[in-house]
Amino acid sequence: MRRIFITVLSVVSLSFAAEVILREPPKSLSKYYPPSSNKMEFLSSMYAMSTAFTGIFTNIQENDWKNAEKWANVLRENYLNIGKMVPEFDKNLKKNEINALVEAVKSKDVEKVKFNAEAVGKSCSQCHQTYQVSTKILYHYPSFEIINMEDPVSRSNLEFHDYMKKTADSLKKMKVFLEDGKFEKAQKEGNDFVKRVKGISQSCNECHNNKLSVEIYQGKELEENLNLLTKALQSKNKQEFYKALSWISTNNCSKCHNTHQTIAEIKEKFGK
Repeated sequence: MRRIFITVLSVVSLSFAAEVILREPPKSLSKYYPPSSNKMEFLSSMYAMSTAFTGIFTNIQENDWKNAEKWANVLRENYLNIGKMVPEFDKNLKKNEINALVEAVKSKDVEKVKFNAEAVGKSCSQCHQTYQVSTKILYHYPSFEIINMEDPVSRSNLEFHDYMKKTADSLKKMKVFLEDGKFEKAQKEGNDFVKRVKGISQSCNECHNNKLSVEIYQGKELEENLNLLTKALQSKNKQEFYKALSWISTNNCSKCHNTHQTIAEIKEKFGK
């Protein structure tokens, strides 16, 4: 019995096979995620099924067939509801097998429970393999395309990409002018870079809004290193300049890019 339990739950629990497919999910799924809905009803149904699978086999192990049947019915209700919520998924549901699973639990037929549970579980895994990652990317990660920011240098409103491009341009020009010995221009671009780095908090505060996260991403250490960078430009001290810039790049820029940039770029591809 223990081997049956582990085998079936392994089928149900696997979200992906070796190959991960990033396919855009059906448009009808979007109604169950923000901004259309904050109830997360589709995701709640997924969790309900996962719990129900465990409920079935946990109770079979304990020879509690009454509660196993209860969880089998919870599983069937949520499983069949998938096709009602997202019609595009309906054709891939194993409807005969989910009904047979409930009947097998009622009749206490362990082999038929295993057989039908594996069929239902594989249909879940196949859908997860195709859509789970892309659904997380589309609906669980913030969209930077909708963010408009005020450029603290020009005082103009910019889309997020344009703001980040100007910040990167200031960074590169600052380094170029410093290496070319054009110190006044390097200082000017350095001042612009510092202003724009500080201004990035406009895009962060909606999510990173508690005291600890603000301190981590826009706190004293960043402020100190931006000040050190400015002073190094003024004193033409390249060693101190690159020391401060390295800290900013590693502890501020890279951390945010590694967390958000790849996902944001993939998300953009789905919209094109």
